[in-house]
Amino acid sequence: MKALISFSLMRRLNNPVSWMLYGFSFLLFGVLMFSDVLLTSLAPSLVLPRSIHMNSEMFDRIGEYLPSNFVFQSDPLLADIKIQVSMDEYKVVGHLNAVEQQWVDQMIHGYHRLSMVEKMPDSMVSIIDDVMMANIVWDNEADEPSDHAGFIVITSIYFMLLSFSTAVANEVVNEKTSNVIEIILTSVSHKEHYYSKLLIGWFTMLSQMMIHSCGFIFWFMVRVVFDDGKGIMGMMYRWQWLSVRFLSFDEWISSLNIGMSQISIIMLCAVFLMLGILLVQLLMVLISVHINSIEEAAAIQGPFYLGMLVIYYLAIFINSSEQLNQGWGYYFSYTPVLSMLFMPSRLLSTTVTLSELILALMIASVTLMICLKIGEDHYRKNLLKGSSKSTFVKKEI
Repeated sequence: MKALISFSLMRRLNNPVSWMLYGFSFLLFGVLMFSDVLLTSLAPSLVLPRSIHMNSEMFDRIGEYLPSNFVFQSDPLLADIKIQVSMDEYKVVGHLNAVEQQWVDQMIHGYHRLSMVEKMPDSMVSIIDDVMMANIVWDNEADEPSDHAGFIVITSIYFMLLSFSTAVANEVVNEKTSNVIEIILTSVSHKEHYYSKLLIGWFTMLSQMMIHSCGFIFWFMVRVVFDDGKGIMGMMYRWQWLSVRFLSFDEWISSLNIGMSQISIIMLCAVFLMLGILLVQLLMVLISVHINSIEEAAAIQGPFYLGMLVIYYLAIFINSSEQLNQGWGYYFSYTPVLSMLFMPSRLLSTTVTLSELILALMIASVTLMICLKIGEDHYRKNLLKGSSKSTFVKKEI
């Protein structure tokens, strides 16, 4: 079985298409890590903030409220946008789009109101404050926001693993259609072939993740040496992907406050995802033994991907605290296959007790072991479709 796994890994990882993919991902990581530098050269307006000039009095009052895509310029000759204040009007000079016009309009109105209030007597200001102050009574408590970033990562890994599951099933079909399976079974037993197919997908995934991670880490370290991520952090703040402007990767990572509890949740999410994908991969391998042509494989994979998409969109549709604690999401978190998305959603969005975790893990693990045991006999009986009695096939031990 070791030789079969090694052969399959070399065939998957060491071929021209794989090397082309490694090179493409390596270049892509480099482009992403230095995207701000490239955009500054090609389209500086997308990265660099626009300079705005106003008098010192206005800047002292509203300068702290400047949006992330504006920066104050003391020299009016160098500014992209100039706000000129006269007695009764404000003149804005420069080319602005609709969103920028709205921001500048709000800033000017805010400054104008402050200026008018300061000219009023204190008694009038207190009356205006009383009239303009809204009396708000909260009748309910808002739900805690869900960890959408974590769910996006989980679902990205989910679809990546599904591709490896179908790749293993396609490999079984190719071996059957090319009549290679009879030759392989002269050296290994059905059981060894069965478990090797389940392991090959995971070893391939881990190997490719390590290869791509090395490329990402290389460019990350290059960027750290270049400017410690200051430029790309500024670009992300400029595009409002970050609510706070960070000056380095270290500041951003420190702001995440990743502790042992978050790491434990991530590990548990990975365990549920692994158990679910293993079960899906097992089912695909068992289905593949009944397929005798590439056309049949294509016909099977279409409904399979559709079913996986239904699970994905179902997880998005009921990804709320109420559904995950009491509704369908709660019951789906214990259901085999479905639990690989719904239990991570619960872990990321709500509080899951230890007894609930143990129960869900037991259901997923026992289901996988039962399917493995039943599938072993099913695989042996149907792999060769009547050729299993050949004298050249290795006998089971």
